[in-house]
Amino acid sequence: MRGMTGRRLGYVVSRFPRATETFIVHEVLAMSALGWPIELFAIRHEREAVVHAAARCLEPSVHYPSGWLALASNARLMARQPEMWARFLALTAVGNARSASFLVKSLLVFPLAVAWAGQMQSLGVRHVHAHFGSYPALAALVAAGLQGIGFSFTAHAHDVFADNVMLAEKARRARFVVAISEFNRDRLSSLLAPDTAQRVRVIHCGVDTQAFAFKPRRSVARPHILLSVAALREYKGLDHLIRACALLRSSVPDQRFVCRIVGEGPERRALEQQIHASGLDDSVLLMGACEQHVVRELLAESDIFVLPSVVARNGYMDGIPVALMEAMASGVPVIASQLSGIPELVSDGETGLLVPSCRAQAIHDAILRCWQEPAAAAERAVRARAVVEHEYDVNRNTRRLASLFEEVLDNS
Repeated sequence: MRGMTGRRLGYVVSRFPRATETFIVHEVLAMSALGWPIELFAIRHEREAVVHAAARCLEPSVHYPSGWLALASNARLMARQPEMWARFLALTAVGNARSASFLVKSLLVFPLAVAWAGQMQSLGVRHVHAHFGSYPALAALVAAGLQGIGFSFTAHAHDVFADNVMLAEKARRARFVVAISEFNRDRLSSLLAPDTAQRVRVIHCGVDTQAFAFKPRRSVARPHILLSVAALREYKGLDHLIRACALLRSSVPDQRFVCRIVGEGPERRALEQQIHASGLDDSVLLMGACEQHVVRELLAESDIFVLPSVVARNGYMDGIPVALMEAMASGVPVIASQLSGIPELVSDGETGLLVPSCRAQAIHDAILRCWQEPAAAAERAVRARAVVEHEYDVNRNTRRLASLFEEVLDNS
């Protein structure tokens, strides 16, 4: 990949920094390492207790919302080019009219995008890329459109499955759209016109495989150490993991284990109550959000990683969770739900074990299988590391994305 000095990209994200969106940080850093200057724009400045070191390095240079700048930029555009301002405002309003919630939030994003258009132009941004097809893609569409440059976006999961208002129009106007799995591409393509669907490309999110030391599990830990890294949200299905732990306590009382759950979210209180009601206070630990170096240490200590994803009542579900990639890169045998794009990462019986969604008994059985057949679990983990290295390495996949940026800029 040749140097890209002078081909500055604008990246638009919803919130920054977010502990659960390390894939964006790693992609930005990998793009920068390839010689692409990046200007990062965040719709909201997140104030989380835990900020990963890589995100902390980027945070000072991120462009965050400024009310005064938005007001001045919109007033200036209304005075100089009122028809253009009105056209993009109407596009935003009409495109989101079928959802009151989306309409209100989109009308709040619109003035930010107008302000960012001016900032991007002064910074020399040549193309705008957004992560998530909801509000970030809208901001990218408006900011790029006002400058007369192209935009693209990466669709992940809920922005395809649930929050897909105006998604088809955004995709139609984009230079290209990235889906993070074949499953997502098929679902996304079903919402689009055939000519638009042809511009959807699959590029997996990835991890820096060199940052995760592979550690073979040659023997089973005592006590057994289970690990799950997930936001405490309904679609992660952690209540089913806790039920599986209760079943383990009953079916194999002689097998001592600890289940560590790393993450934070609105389901914490409900999960705490479930743990206590199940008599698992000494066995299931909610550890809160942790920095990445702590997660790597926990992975090194664990003998099984479990991610029991489900489809939430609002339609949300996982795409291909990065936490699974990190576990597989570390050599931890994985158990995951047969859902969404997960089977593209985890091949049942080959690189991990897949279980039906919402089935605590199946999770219990898979854990027991790993405990009873540690050699087979270790062999699956070796093959899992190879899959992550070849198909889910962030540096390899970012080069593919950079090729798309190069192509559209060369043709613009």
